[in-house]
Amino acid sequence: MIHNSPRKRSILNVKVRAATARKKRQRLLTIASAWTIGIALFAAAAWFGVSKTLDRFFYSNPSYNLSELTLELDGIMTGEDLVAITGIKPGDNVFNIDLAEAGAKLRAIPMVQDACLERFLPDRIKITLVSRRPVAWAARRDSVVAPYDPSAMLLADDSGFLMKPMLIRQEHHQLPVIHGLDESQLRSGHPVENTDFSAALMLLRQLRLETRPLVSIRSIDISKGYCLDALTADGCLVKFSPVDFPPQLEKLERLLEHCRDTGRSIESVNLMVTRNTPVVFAMASLPPAIQPAKQAPKPKTKSRN
Repeated sequence: MIHNSPRKRSILNVKVRAATARKKRQRLLTIASAWTIGIALFAAAAWFGVSKTLDRFFYSNPSYNLSELTLELDGIMTGEDLVAITGIKPGDNVFNIDLAEAGAKLRAIPMVQDACLERFLPDRIKITLVSRRPVAWAARRDSVVAPYDPSAMLLADDSGFLMKPMLIRQEHHQLPVIHGLDESQLRSGHPVENTDFSAALMLLRQLRLETRPLVSIRSIDISKGYCLDALTADGCLVKFSPVDFPPQLEKLERLLEHCRDTGRSIESVNLMVTRNTPVVFAMASLPPAIQPAKQAPKPKTKSRN
């Protein structure tokens, strides 16, 4: 008769428990795998069914085709330009139009300060653009004597941000031109890093703050680097210091009032000089030369025979 020792019985019990635990783990793993496969199949079927439903009732439903495209473009571009940039056009399904992507394309245009794109079911999209407000044209250093050519210049807003317009509106032709920038500084979609250019914008800003405008500036030349040479609409050349504009404008106002009182006009003035301001007055046009009056012909007398 064979008797197992306690040590052998303990080892046998450990092996039995290990085999039982292994079988239990395998059974749980099998159940978990079956559940995972079942859930995956259910999800796939549900996704297929939902996609078919969405495609049938939304993406392929002609009731959701774009039939009304409302545009408020703030004079930045035409409707044709917007369609070319965004690809949005009547007849497209409103759910297939990526408004976020279209908005990003529109905001990348320098003239666009903000863009709002809204979808109104079932068949309408509204696009609203807000334009940056230009205050001047920016031109190259060598264009001081060049003719006025908007295609060779960039618009600048009050912060110095440059923009190439897609449409040139009538009011753009009335904006002053700031000359004297390098070619590398004329980049659409970027601000100008130039202190003299910033000073010219500050001068224009100060003039806009005046309750009654003193002069209408047509151009400002910043190429000299130590002054701003402004040309007014009346053809007067005004030399400004690039700092402390209020006292210079006050001095200019006194000069203009003197001209109104005396009937004279200024050809050029240097406002950089604090005392004894150099002023060149325009010469009055000479009156036309007085022609001697033509004498009336003497009447002919008849001769007597």
